[in-house]
Amino acid sequence: MSCAALSGAALLASVTTASATPAPVELVAPSALTLTVTHDGITSEAPKVALLNCSLPAVSTHPKTADACRDLQLAQGDFAKLNPSGRRAACTMEYDPFEVTATGTWRGKPVTHKATYANPCVLAASTGAVYRF
Repeated sequence: MSCAALSGAALLASVTTASATPAPVELVAPSALTLTVTHDGITSEAPKVALLNCSLPAVSTHPKTADACRDLQLAQGDFAKLNPSGRRAACTMEYDPFEVTATGTWRGKPVTHKATYANPCVLAASTGAVYRF
C-alpha cells in the first residue's frame, strides 16, 4: 500500500473516531420531587399526588412541569421562598385548608417540606404552579 493511501486511511479513521465521541454534557444534580395535596376540609378526598421531575421532564406526571420547575428555580428550591406572582394576592378569609408535602431532591439535595394553606386561593398564590395539579 502506498504512503498516500496509508495517510488517507489514517486520516479517515481519525475523523470517524472524532465524530463518534459524544459532546461533553453539563452535569446537573437531579431534581425530582413527589408532591401531595390533601384537602383537610370536611369532605374526605383522597390526596392528589404528582411526580415533578425537573431533570427528566418526560417522566413527570405533573401537568405543569415547566412552570413548576421555573417557580422552584426562582426560589432556589426553597419552598418557603416561593412567591411566583411577586406580590400578595387578594384571597377570601374562608377556612378550607389544604395540606401540601414535597419529598425528594432538588439539585441533588434532600427535600422534605410540609405546609398547610387556609384555602385554595392562598395555596395557589403562595406556591404558583408547584401544587397546581
